[in-house]
Amino acid sequence: MRSILVVVFALMCSVFISNAQSEEALGKRGKKMTEFYESLSEDQKSLFDNQKELREQHKADIEATFSEEQLEIVNNDDLSKRERRKALMPTMTEDQRKMVKSHRETMRSNNESFKASLSEEQLLAYENLRKRKKGKKRGGRH
Repeated sequence: MRSILVVVFALMCSVFISNAQSEEALGKRGKKMTEFYESLSEDQKSLFDNQKELREQHKADIEATFSEEQLEIVNNDDLSKRERRKALMPTMTEDQRKMVKSHRETMRSNNESFKASLSEEQLLAYENLRKRKKGKKRGGRH
């Protein structure tokens, strides 16, 4: 009985430690993002915020066109983002594909405008933040 308690206690400790480490990592990224955002001018902040608003608007617009089958795929929590996208793409209509392509082009153009407004130092910080974000999406560590 005592050995079982020791094992359970050890497992609980390891869970708490890993949880604290992941929160600390999130805090570092959030802090760097906050520092980056604060370094932006008002015009740059406006461009940056506009990108987020465009992403949210596109998501709402595209989901409004989804069929029941597509909504089931999007709302399936058993799938990762990548798996959802892979399952969703074959079910998309031509109009939905055009919306996605148009959104991608708009976002690329806006991102280039935003990057052009940055100083070399800001651009380096922005690229480093994006690399870390992409690394986490792919499961890598940077």
